This record gives sequence, C-alpha cells and structure tokens, in this order.
Amino acid sequence: MLALLGWPLLSAAAPQQLLLSSQQISRAGIVTTPALATLAGEGTPAGNDLVLSGTVVAPPSSGAVASAVLDGVVQQVHVTPLQQVRAGMPLLTLYSQGWLEWQRAYLEKASAARLAQARLARDEGLYGDGIIARARLDESRDAAQLATLAASEREQALRSAGLDGVALRRLREQRTLSPLLTVRASRAGSVLALPVEAGQHVEAGALLARMAASGPLWVQLQASRAQLPLLHVGDLLQVDGCARLRVTAISPVVDAATQSAQLRAQQVGQEPCLKVNAFVEARLLRPAQTPGGVAVPAASLVRRMGEARQEYVFVANARGFVATPVQATPAGGGMAWVRGAVVPGDAVAVRGLAALKGSWSGLGPASDAPVQGGQ
Repeated sequence: MLALLGWPLLSAAAPQQLLLSSQQISRAGIVTTPALATLAGEGTPAGNDLVLSGTVVAPPSSGAVASAVLDGVVQQVHVTPLQQVRAGMPLLTLYSQGWLEWQRAYLEKASAARLAQARLARDEGLYGDGIIARARLDESRDAAQLATLAASEREQALRSAGLDGVALRRLREQRTLSPLLTVRASRAGSVLALPVEAGQHVEAGALLARMAASGPLWVQLQASRAQLPLLHVGDLLQVDGCARLRVTAISPVVDAATQSAQLRAQQVGQEPCLKVNAFVEARLLRPAQTPGGVAVPAASLVRRMGEARQEYVFVANARGFVATPVQATPAGGGMAWVRGAVVPGDAVAVRGLAALKGSWSGLGPASDAPVQGGQ
C-alpha cells in the first residue's frame, strides 16, 4: 500500500533520543517549526527555483483538413483565414457534375430497394398461402437484401460528402438533384489556410481548407537536472497571468549538450491566452496535501555519516530531540513531504542542526539507546 501511495519503503533505521536540556538548546541556537498536515493550495507557486520555460504547440490530433470528395469548380468561399467555425458550418460550395451522378445513383438504388422489399412482402404472403415454392421466396429475400445493401452504400457516400439525414429524406421525397456540393467543417476550430479561390477547378481529393480544431494546447518545456527530481507526471504548472498546465510526460533522456530533459504539459481548460509557437514560462504548483505524510522545511532534513540514502529530522520532546528516520519527497518552495514517526504539530529543528548532529555523533551531550516515536 505504501508503494502505491508513491512513498519508498522505510529502512530499518530507528529513532534515537538526544538528551539536551533547555539551556543547552538555547545556547546552541536551535530553532524549531511545526510539521504541517497541509500546505497552501494548488494555487500557490512552489518557488522561483521551479520555473520552466518552453514553447506552446498544437497537439497532433488538433490538425484537420477539408478536401474535395469529387472534382468540380469552386463556386463560393464562405469563410476566411483565421475565422472561427462551428462543426457543420459551410466552408466552400463546389459545382460538380459528379455530384449529380451520385444523387441519381442513390435515388435509383433506393427505388430498387423499395421495389425489392415490396416483392418480398408479396412473395411471403403467397408462400404462406402455399401458392409459390420456398425457392422463389428465398430468391426474393436475397434480392431484397442485395438491393438494400446497394442503397445503403450509395447513402453512405452521400453522407460522407456532407448530406445529413434531413437532406437525404428531402432528396428522396422531392427527387430534385443539384450540382452544388457544400463542403462543411467536420469539427469546431479555426481556419488556418484556404488554398483555393472562387472559379478554381479542383480534383477529387484536393485540399480545400486547413484547420486547427478547438481544444487544449500543449507546452513543450525544458527542465534542468536539478529540477527533474521535483517534477512528476500529473503536477500542475501555472503560466504567469494565463492558463494552468498539467504535466503529461517527462522524457527519461537528458540532452547531452544542455543537460536538460523535455517535459510535455497539457493546458487545463481552453483559455485563449495561449498561442501556438509562443514562448512561455510556467511555475510549479505544489499540492495541498500528500497522503501519509507531513510537510517540513527541506532544510530540516539531515543525513548521518555512513547512511547516504537515509534522511532524518530532529523532533523535539521533553528530553531533548529525537533523530527520526524519514523518507522525503520534494514539495517545492523550500518544503518537503516526509513520512515517518512525525505527526502534524511536532516541533522539527530547522536551525542549530550542526550542534544536534554533533551530539548525535557523540561529540556533545550523550545520546541513549534507540527509542520509538518522536513525541
């Protein structure tokens, strides 16, 4: 469970009591601060040492194009570059003889499917009365299925070109063909480019408009080797005076030339202040609380000679201080989250640590046998 919370497992190190009187504590200039259950909320920057810089980019999935499904001549352009469009909004109108052929073929197939279904219904009645053989009924059923499939194929072609259910029903009822094909936006976004103009002939598959779909942007950031241990996937960043970002990926590779690694962060929300290709700076926002841990100043963490990987804090009690083993993770802003025999409100030494380490090493007042807890 501890590993699932993101904490490394504690070592076998035990707390040790340091016997110090109040006079000794005062002479050594030892100052304490209480351990905190929570820090300021996620809106609080973690410190100026955690400022990242990078460039705003568009996600690969945000690109969209509108193309011609048939050849034709551009009759009218309905939008302009940089214009915001809604899904289904007309972009261009083409005059296409092929569009007439598609509509005619659909009406033919739809009529054939209706006749085949009527013939099948009649033959089912005749078969029920014992007038026709089963083989004739099977032939009618197969013919109806094939006719319906052919009509559905032509209907899907018209839908792919932009006709919706209402337009298809109107076409079947009125049976009025039109050579004008309207190309519509497949999703909401901004028109980036219109490489065609009215009167221009275009081939099937030709690019008619290039668009950027609406949605959160990405920011590609650079983090130094010193900053990397403070950053994790899921962390929140704040762009000054603009949007928040959430870290979605951290490169496992450090660039040999710059000694930095790339991070990718995604915009939280869709504030219009971020612009593609803009250079931005973002500050790390620290979490308000970490499960199973308390917050202490990072300066209160010490290591003992010969225990390079084990960190301790000195927790005050009635007999002096207890050197308490902890596992720490950075919280930013000069703070750290620690897990161990430390509870919210415990007084943790932040100054005079050299005197405490001397006592702990046997150079000052004696330390007794290991104790449990840091009360």
